Amino acid sequence: MKTFLEKYQFLTFSILTIVVSILLWSIAKEQSGTIKMLLTQFGYFAPAFVALILTIIIAPKENSIRIKSYLPFIIVILCMVIIALAYGDKYYQIRIDNLLYENPLITIIIAITLIYFIWQIFVNKGANSIDGLVNLPKTKIVWYILAIGIYPAMKLTGVLISSKLFPTQIELPNINLIILIPLFLFSIIFYAGIGEEVGWRGFALKKLQMRYTPFVATLFIGIVWSIWHIGYFTLVENYPLQSIPSVVIWTFIASFFCTWFFNKTNGNVLILILFHASVNFAIIFTPHPAILTAIHFILLIIVLSTGRFFKKLKTEQTV
Repeated sequence: MKTFLEKYQFLTFSILTIVVSILLWSIAKEQSGTIKMLLTQFGYFAPAFVALILTIIIAPKENSIRIKSYLPFIIVILCMVIIALAYGDKYYQIRIDNLLYENPLITIIIAITLIYFIWQIFVNKGANSIDGLVNLPKTKIVWYILAIGIYPAMKLTGVLISSKLFPTQIELPNINLIILIPLFLFSIIFYAGIGEEVGWRGFALKKLQMRYTPFVATLFIGIVWSIWHIGYFTLVENYPLQSIPSVVIWTFIASFFCTWFFNKTNGNVLILILFHASVNFAIIFTPHPAILTAIHFILLIIVLSTGRFFKKLKTEQTV
């Protein structure tokens, strides 16, 4: 069994992640309140959970795994449980920005959780396989700024342009500036920032790039990630079938963005977590579809032309 898992790590990861997530989301669909929130969030977290299990199974025997290697993930799960127990019913009754505004304790709990998560990852220093799932190499501050700000900034610009070009269709968003940071922090944990990126990039992309070029590896990720997202959007968000093609296209484009950030920062998974959260956070900005398509096309051209996607990376860059 271990030999099979070592040989087919990405395939095993993909199948298990999709099965676990869809199972949890299917059950969550019939629930309400706390149970619904917990099952939905655990479905988000499935990529990280599967990556953890596979890493434990295939890790070399001499690579001892310490309890503190698990602590960053345990604290995140505890955060999910505590907030779901306390606010699960309200979560489905009012908008998330209003929930966070009326209950600042949520933001405080999440902020403490994230500080601990980052601190513990930094202390562990990637000493073994589990720690390596959230690689944290020395990275220039500009990459953190780009990861957090580039996509929301471009979507906001798109809204401003859209409001000028399509004034009858697009209105400027009425945003409470006080709630922006709480919304972003909430996205890191509860909208799959950590749960997805530890799995898709910290495990899957890293493994794929040991054998393939970044372009081919990204295509593989894009295929499986699209299937996973289809399950999410149909079971959790109740998207109509005619919206699925746009979900698939965006997922593939996002895959290339993520690979670009991953390789430009020598595999910094925290950068990917922040970028993923910024993408989910930026949903508050809704440009005209034509403008949004142009934004995505521009970003895709930039990353493909600057990302060395067509040359296989050296092993030490992907481990």
